[in-house]
Amino acid sequence: MTTAAETFEQTTPNGHPLDSEWTRIGLMITLAEALRTGVEVDDAFSDHFAQMGSTVGELRNNGAWSGLTPGLHPSLVNRFLQLDLDLLALALAPDARPALGPRIQSLQPQVPSPYPTLATAQELLMLDEGHEVHAMYTRLEATSPLVVSGLIRVTGEGPYQIIRATTDAQRLLLARTSEMAPPQGANLETRRGQWSDLVLPDSTLRSLKDLTAWLMRRDQIIRWGGRHNGGPLALFSGSSGTGKSFAASVIAAELSEKTGEPWALYTLDLGRIMSKYVGETEENLNKLLDSLDGRRAILQIDEADGLLGKRGEVTDARDRYANLEVSHMLSRFERHIGPVILTTNLRANIDPAFLRRFQMVVDFPSPDRHARTQLWNLLLPPKAPRDASLNLQDIADAARLSGGSIQNAAHYATVLAAEAQSAIKPEHIARAVWAELSKENRQIRKSEIGTLATFLEEDPHAH
Repeated sequence: MTTAAETFEQTTPNGHPLDSEWTRIGLMITLAEALRTGVEVDDAFSDHFAQMGSTVGELRNNGAWSGLTPGLHPSLVNRFLQLDLDLLALALAPDARPALGPRIQSLQPQVPSPYPTLATAQELLMLDEGHEVHAMYTRLEATSPLVVSGLIRVTGEGPYQIIRATTDAQRLLLARTSEMAPPQGANLETRRGQWSDLVLPDSTLRSLKDLTAWLMRRDQIIRWGGRHNGGPLALFSGSSGTGKSFAASVIAAELSEKTGEPWALYTLDLGRIMSKYVGETEENLNKLLDSLDGRRAILQIDEADGLLGKRGEVTDARDRYANLEVSHMLSRFERHIGPVILTTNLRANIDPAFLRRFQMVVDFPSPDRHARTQLWNLLLPPKAPRDASLNLQDIADAARLSGGSIQNAAHYATVLAAEAQSAIKPEHIARAVWAELSKENRQIRKSEIGTLATFLEEDPHAH
């Protein structure tokens, strides 16, 4: 018969001081598996199990968990008991050693989670006496050091409540987080930019750099004794195509470069969040924000007018629920531990009660003639040949487009030049600008594009 000792690789603790914790938990799981299946536990396994327990105790006394100290108030660290460290190690084990997760889940088939439930934690820690179980519940209460410090999150109901380490705990003790996939309801934005790519007034750029500093200096301010507030919550307000969405990608790139750690930018997919069924929108939003809490990630919500519009007069039950839905979103965004950026084309559409909750409101004005010239120069491919007659200042003066429209027109004009095997000429720009204006589904007059009209064909839609 195979012994329990033969089912688990005998490892000698070395490397990181917490490695012995994961080895010990692996032995705990092996013991639980053996007791459930009737596999014999021999003396060699028992000796190794006892030796590993002693090693873990010695390492704890010598500061194996000292990684907690920089991120927590000393008064909290001093309140930790050995049972707290046992529970934290269990909660952290599937993130520290992913192979342990499926083994934990096999012990709790009723719960589709690789993180231990209360019942599994009791079994693995061999808490048989009533006072020991009481102590476990006490050390996981809302006011306990583990929970107050933000290291542990308990979710679920009854004995199947799940104990999981937060991203803060992972970062402090593992120097990484386990969350890599985009959370449900969000898409990863891979586009990145630099400050030099933004053509905005100095006041807008200052506000964006202040928002970046808010994120970069958050941990330092907490070490100074500042409050661990949620957010920051920012509103980017301006007409379509003024650079609101692109600015968020610049901030993510700047944070990644300056902090030396990758910052992700996620965009909210409203179609996967909003629901016509009562309560589902809030539930979807809660799941999304819970998965992002504490991660080095920015959540961007474009065209937030529809999500958080003005609360209306209550005339029926649906109106009352809609207002409650808005109120819930206000408070949930405010509690989220991480940056949230909402964009709107019209600030007046946002409920005033929500505006008061923003830490920063950044205005993105439509580009003036000087900014439009910069945008044309920036968005026309730098290596594409330009005809000597091309005057970007005249083009900027003739067509008062937004930044997004200039980007579309610049690309269209470049395609026309490439197809004609020529340099980019005013007639290419004129046709591209005309096509961009024609998207507005109205009658366009040539006078609207000023001097560019002279370069249009008789039928602008020819070809």
